[in-house]
Amino acid sequence: MIIVYGADWCEDTRRSLRHLRRLGVPHEYVNIDEDLDALDRAKSLTEGKRRTPIIDLELGGAPLVEPDNDSLTGALVERDMLSNEVAVERLAVQNVGDFERVLRTITGAALWLASRVGPRGARWPLGSAGAVIGLSGVTGWCPLYQAADVTSIDGPGDRPDETTRDGWLVPRRSRHLSLESGAAVSAHTGGDGLKAGK
Repeated sequence: MIIVYGADWCEDTRRSLRHLRRLGVPHEYVNIDEDLDALDRAKSLTEGKRRTPIIDLELGGAPLVEPDNDSLTGALVERDMLSNEVAVERLAVQNVGDFERVLRTITGAALWLASRVGPRGARWPLGSAGAVIGLSGVTGWCPLYQAADVTSIDGPGDRPDETTRDGWLVPRRSRHLSLESGAAVSAHTGGDGLKAGK
């Protein structure tokens, strides 16, 4: 089991937790501000220094201290907790950021409800639009974004307070997942790009 030692206020902790969730990797989050024993365990992994996040993969390897998404993905692949193909596939499927997902889900539900009370001629179009928009919010995948090859991940549509760019949508960029063995897998990823190995 992966243990993430972090703090709720820490942007890097939130980013790492979100990345693990997007990869579908089971993990346990321990808030070191609320658990002094966990703080001691975390500090023992970093030679007595308080850093967040510290990700203990519990496989005999060194813990990851404040890793970026590429390093975290690389460590998971290197330790056979995730394959290249699965990582690429899971990150490529999502193209709608978390904040936008909430907006889409709420908008979809509102349109669907409006279809129940609206004029008879507008019920079917409103209900259909509500279903499509709501489902894209729930799943994190938008077919229009897929067709246009764009994503809102890592922008204001993902987490406005943690945005890495100004534009809501950007083209998905093609990247390679290269391992120490030299193998490379081409991938279309959003802002949670892949690049394993060191």
